[in-house]
Amino acid sequence: MKHKIPYILFLFSAIFTYGQVTLAVSDVKNPRVNQRFNLTVILEISGENMEQETPLRMPDLSKFDIIGSASEQNTVVLDAKKGDVLNQMVYQWVLTPKEAGKIRFGSVLVTVNGKIYKTEPFEINVKDNEKKSAVAEHTNHSNEVYLNLELKKNVVYKNEPAVAVLRAYSKDYDNFRKVSNLQFSPQKNASIKPINYTKSEIETSSGMASQVIGTFMIFPNESGPIAINAFSAVVGNATKPTKVSSNRVRLNVKKLPDGMPSNFKNAVGNFEVSVSQTNTDEIPEVDKPLNISVRLSGAGNFGSLDLPKIIDSPDYVFYTPQITTKTVPQKDGLSGDVIAEYVVIPKKAGSISINFENFSFFNPKEVQYTDLGPKSLLLNVKTPGEIADAKSTIEKVNDYTNIVLETVNTPVLQTHNLKIKNKDKINWKIVAGNLGLMVAVLSLFVVLKKRQEKKKVKPLQLRSSTSIAETEEIIRKKIGHQFDENIEYLKILKENKDFETFFTAYQELNNETKNFFSVTNESEFRNYLEQNKGAHVAEQYRILSEKIQIEKYAPFHTAEHIDLILEAIISFYNEIIK
Repeated sequence: MKHKIPYILFLFSAIFTYGQVTLAVSDVKNPRVNQRFNLTVILEISGENMEQETPLRMPDLSKFDIIGSASEQNTVVLDAKKGDVLNQMVYQWVLTPKEAGKIRFGSVLVTVNGKIYKTEPFEINVKDNEKKSAVAEHTNHSNEVYLNLELKKNVVYKNEPAVAVLRAYSKDYDNFRKVSNLQFSPQKNASIKPINYTKSEIETSSGMASQVIGTFMIFPNESGPIAINAFSAVVGNATKPTKVSSNRVRLNVKKLPDGMPSNFKNAVGNFEVSVSQTNTDEIPEVDKPLNISVRLSGAGNFGSLDLPKIIDSPDYVFYTPQITTKTVPQKDGLSGDVIAEYVVIPKKAGSISINFENFSFFNPKEVQYTDLGPKSLLLNVKTPGEIADAKSTIEKVNDYTNIVLETVNTPVLQTHNLKIKNKDKINWKIVAGNLGLMVAVLSLFVVLKKRQEKKKVKPLQLRSSTSIAETEEIIRKKIGHQFDENIEYLKILKENKDFETFFTAYQELNNETKNFFSVTNESEFRNYLEQNKGAHVAEQYRILSEKIQIEKYAPFHTAEHIDLILEAIISFYNEIIK
């Protein structure tokens, strides 16, 4: 508290001096060369008509290395009757002095309503580091890695996404490849979703190199100032891995304005809603299932909003929808589509309407609510007799022929009863078709044979002299070989539309993978992935497991959904065996 008293007195003196504008710089206590310290600048502007016309203009910082920067903004109402508003902006820099001695820190300038305000210049007495050997000093300095969390926008509405960038700083380029296992702690007042962990190009400024190592999206679910917890990563040094943490950032979340529609369900962004019948060629029939989809398109908080649901009606029954998300991160949030596919069974003939709930959203750019109104799909449902009467004679004959071929066991024709015409001509289409059928049957036989042999393979025996790296390489090759066989088998099952066996085969693949990593249950497997492969791989597995469970117990399967699941399986297992 004693250290804060001079700063508080300085702050109050600035208030008395400038009246409606306060500009102050925090005190700096004798830093050392190459030692980080925080420099804080506070700007307070009181009054509705007071407008900041220029950004803060800092003095010459060439004698410092700029490790990182961040800012936060709070808006506080001082007097509700008068309407006086105090806007407080807090800017922070993380600096390291380059050399010892006295360094003059110049004035910080800002222009408000045509008037220039500035702080008083002061001197910083930088001390030299303690005597160390040159080798030790270089080693310690080069091994330092710092993390800085930056918000692209720190003032948002409730449920409006804010993009955060995690950047690593170091003097040594080689340290960036050692940074891994990014972690963030869950919070009750905000949801954090990774956008990507792709590392950017290395940038250099004032002798300090930096690299973006992760981009995240933060969805605040309550208003007011929210402190985002520090992110962490592991630096794999030669001696012992070191855990480093970033700074904490503050997000100022504004309340949604008045006039909220009654059907508003946390949607913040810009959206459109459409409903349709998935298979438009299929005639709606009484007691026969149909696929009805509702598509939400646009940009916003796809991860935390509620989709419009089907309204109950005696004219039809429906089942829990299957949700498919196709979104990509953009500058201001997630953009794409979320599709809910319902299985609907009409219960009466005639014209019926599939009705959906109203959907409304708040557009933060236009600062207004938009109600898209109710959505519905009109169906002309027919009975089986009406559908049969509407068919032509040829269609009826084709249907009858198909039923006979599918249900009646026809005798095998003997060769001496066949009459061969035009012996000198060969029907190459039939020959190609027979060859294709033989190849498909042979491929299925080979895959099944390999799967049976794989189950009989003895446990992998390793020589006592085998190193840990060699052991990991042998296991990785073993998993990769079996993974390729399983994927081929899954592809064949998908092509044959044997979906029940498809999910059984995936479960066998999943169990074999757990056995290779010496884990016995689902919880241990997820913990193993998070600790050894990273949080993004564990999150990828969680999403894959949810998709498989939803599709496995869905009343109706589609080839498109199985394709998406197979792509997710291939992507995940390629990630863990590489």
